[in-house]
Amino acid sequence: MAKSPFFSKFKTEISVLAAAVEGSVYLDEEHPNLYEKVFKYYKSRNVYFYDNAEKDYNLVLDNLEYDLMDSGVLS
Repeated sequence: MAKSPFFSKFKTEISVLAAAVEGSVYLDEEHPNLYEKVFKYYKSRNVYFYDNAEKDYNLVLDNLEYDLMDSGVLS
């Protein structure tokens, strides 16, 4: 199975991103540089953000969950 562009870009951070989706890591507080990188990735993929920190964080997590499931990391 070919890996998605998401997986290729974030393959070294997959475990941290999965932990964020599972709620055991707060990406924006514990890994702010990674959060910014993920945020910019989704923004470049035309995800609409609200300019509200809490809503934007939840939107990032929703997209992360989808991409991690699509990559076979989460089931």
